[in-house]
Amino acid sequence: MANGTSMVADIRVLILEDDAEVRHLLQAIIAAEDFEVESAGSLEQCRKVMKTFDANLFVIDEGLPDGSGLSLVREIRARGDAGVLMLSGRSAEVDQVLGLELGADDYVTKPFRKRELLARLRAIARRISASPRPAPSRTPQNGPDYQAAEYKLFLDSRRLSDPSGQGVKLTSAEFDVLVALMEMKGKVVSRDQIIASVQRRNWTGNERAIDGIVSRLRRKLPAPDEKTHFIRTVHGIGYMITG
Repeated sequence: MANGTSMVADIRVLILEDDAEVRHLLQAIIAAEDFEVESAGSLEQCRKVMKTFDANLFVIDEGLPDGSGLSLVREIRARGDAGVLMLSGRSAEVDQVLGLELGADDYVTKPFRKRELLARLRAIARRISASPRPAPSRTPQNGPDYQAAEYKLFLDSRRLSDPSGQGVKLTSAEFDVLVALMEMKGKVVSRDQIIASVQRRNWTGNERAIDGIVSRLRRKLPAPDEKTHFIRTVHGIGYMITG
């Protein structure tokens, strides 16, 4: 098995890239990691491949001949927590933040370096392999490890329940960032501290990724009774959980 993949299993990668040369290069690089790989050159073709190929990790080019790859990120995130690595020829921070806020796990700009691409891909693959099967919606025998604004977080089962007791579906990255914030409830947590915490869980990220994930958490975890959200932004520093 290729170096760096011994800790991941059953990874099925779907590449969406309209440039045939880049697409074939990506396919060769990723296939060398012993991942199962399929590819497509357009959104239409990609959606057809998705009907027969059960991908759990996507490498998506942002600019495509029949639309934006960001539209596919929305679809993927609405269906589940498959890994998403965005590719783009544009390096503007606003483009990267938008992709991350829509649900991408990470972002690589072109021209990409092979080692960096593989490092980011492996990190996403490790999270996918480590993700447990969804737990049934029920009240665990033991109490929650952390609680805020009537949301209860259980570390052993990697489960979060909402104020009504129903399970909330989070991606691995979202769960890990929420844990990092819950661990320091009532204290300001810098973005660097969050990154350091999630890196202990085989997660690689940057400040833009953290901001995007926090934005997604706020959407998925509305504040009860329309109160001020319990995940507060501390401008210039980071975030703090209250409540």
